[in-house]
Amino acid sequence: AKASRVASIITDTDGRPITKPSNFCRLCIDIIRKTEKGLNNCMYSDAVLGKGNPHGPTMQPCLSGGLWDGGASIMVGDKHVANWLIGQVRNDEQDVEGMLGYAREIGADEEDFLSALAEVNIMSTDQFKNVCQALFIMAKQLSTLAYQNVLQERTIDERDVIADALRESEEKSRLILNSTAEAIYGLDPKGNCIFCNPACLKILGYES
Repeated sequence: AKASRVASIITDTDGRPITKPSNFCRLCIDIIRKTEKGLNNCMYSDAVLGKGNPHGPTMQPCLSGGLWDGGASIMVGDKHVANWLIGQVRNDEQDVEGMLGYAREIGADEEDFLSALAEVNIMSTDQFKNVCQALFIMAKQLSTLAYQNVLQERTIDERDVIADALRESEEKSRLILNSTAEAIYGLDPKGNCIFCNPACLKILGYES
């Protein structure tokens, strides 16, 4: 976030934050999000920006304030689990009067709003597109790693289930072999004895 001079946050699919906000501008975190309506609009905007799009990042003005934002979805297999959002930048397309109208609508102080707006980082549309594309590539990598982790966990779980089943089967076999009066023994392919039950030992006259 600091290297690319944008804000960054990861949210769930409804726009609720999962990570702490990074490099957020004062306008968003101290003014817009401090009002109830502004915060609700921010979360809605974050959910819209992070909607599933496997072909590229979403890039549009924020639905709560109008600064430019970008988003990419984080997937685990086919499941959309989170949104990675960046932005809070200005360009020449911003309508300052319209943004002031929004400040009045959510109940923010207009002077504070204007002062904080003047502090917002200015970035060309082309440069912001490049940053959004980098975000999309990193989000895809996160998605791949997350899916690999899920597959690895499933493999470990399946291996544990198989090991438990094998232990249970071996215990049942041992109980059966030890409780029968019939002599039972096993040979390997070369004819070597590899196991025998107590009844077999007794019949053959061995102690062990």
